[in-house]
Amino acid sequence: MRHALTITLMLWTVPLLAQSNAPISAIDWLSQPSLTTLSEKTLIVKDPTSGAVFDDITVIELDAPVAKSYGLIPVKISGIPQDFWTDIDPNSLTQIIGSLSEPGLPAAEDLLLRALLAESLGDDAVLGVRVWTLLNRGAVHAAYSLLGQSEINSLESFALFAEAALLTDNVEHMCSQLNAARHLSNNEALQVYCHARAGSWDTAVLNYFTLNTLGAFSPTTSALLAADLDPELADVLSLPLPDPISLTALEFKLRASVGQPVSTQTLPLKFIPSDLSASAGWKQQIEAAERLGAVGSLPAAQLLERYKSSQPSASGGVWDRVLAVQNLDRALTDPIIDPSDELLALWTLMRDRKLAAPLARAWANKLMKFGEVTENDGILFQMQVLASANTMGFSATMARLHSYNPQVSTNSYQTLMAQFDSDIFASIPFRSANMLRAMRLISDALDGNDAAFFEAISLYRAMGLTPLAQQLSMEFMILATDR
Repeated sequence: MRHALTITLMLWTVPLLAQSNAPISAIDWLSQPSLTTLSEKTLIVKDPTSGAVFDDITVIELDAPVAKSYGLIPVKISGIPQDFWTDIDPNSLTQIIGSLSEPGLPAAEDLLLRALLAESLGDDAVLGVRVWTLLNRGAVHAAYSLLGQSEINSLESFALFAEAALLTDNVEHMCSQLNAARHLSNNEALQVYCHARAGSWDTAVLNYFTLNTLGAFSPTTSALLAADLDPELADVLSLPLPDPISLTALEFKLRASVGQPVSTQTLPLKFIPSDLSASAGWKQQIEAAERLGAVGSLPAAQLLERYKSSQPSASGGVWDRVLAVQNLDRALTDPIIDPSDELLALWTLMRDRKLAAPLARAWANKLMKFGEVTENDGILFQMQVLASANTMGFSATMARLHSYNPQVSTNSYQTLMAQFDSDIFASIPFRSANMLRAMRLISDALDGNDAAFFEAISLYRAMGLTPLAQQLSMEFMILATDR
């Protein structure tokens, strides 16, 4: 029977043929030494929010409390208000988050991730936006865990669940749910795939034949499903290159299963964690860890561990970065060694790649053991700031950072410092709309608009987050590119 079906499958597909990783731990992420406290009293003096607005944002007022609470980090740990995500409708929330540049400043990225993971109120649509955002930032295991707190009982929620399950290798659980409740998905390819995963091979082939005859599948999907059902077809499978924008988790999974995996180098972040698996080569693992580490979706300690897990046998590109990390790691471990040369080598390679900050966090304890360093130790001092900005005296640190980084003009530096010397005109709620507005302004500032940064700092201070605003200002002095 199987042999006959194989022959049939070959006839159907000849035209095209001829041509679990360890989860990202919320607690591990929260243990990073750079995170600032999120509460303080707000003083009121002048309006900080002028110009900090988005068009077409619908702000909603709820008549009654939202009954559902989702999150991986308890409120008492996260510092995020319970009603944080309830002030904007889900469509506007998706639009704003999608407009943010990646990566921004580390402290702002950390706050967003903290808010996405924190226990907070919201309906299923808001939860969906949070999960979608985590997936798109490469925090796929956190997304899967968060979604697991809700009921998967609609086409929309199951589509998101299936995407997260495929990206985290939780296929068996997802398929068992779909096979038991076929109404949860109208994705015919996924239904065939899940029948095959459950061992219902004859049913999968029959459904594939029927649906393929009706034109339900694209040529690529048809060929991939055929090869998945009969591995012998994979030997003659010829596929077009995938479109990184439209590539689905199912197609990504199918291409890998038939022996034609897609390189993740140009793919969105949600596909990157697959390269952290033990089956991936060391180079793949490092490059994946770098992309995720730059946006804060991989704990700093895990990024450092990838660099240290073997010895480079080549030079150039990623191997130069590996060597720079390993050399500095050894220098920081030995108190006799002056790490100046190793720091310069690492700073040159990592600063513009947005990796200096996560590595500084990974080495926080070792960097801070140097204590107060001399004016000549500029790179060491900046690494100390990136590692633990909330332990540094703000005014003195800013003055010293400005002397090292003239790309931020004296006028901009003085304007920024004057903001912190003035009182705050009015407090505003610490809610998603205001936080995301501030993040968007930071994105504009990193593109060269210093005035946008001043507005962002005003917003954070008005939300009662002056310690965070100070940390962001120090990071901006270090990481802002030449104007």
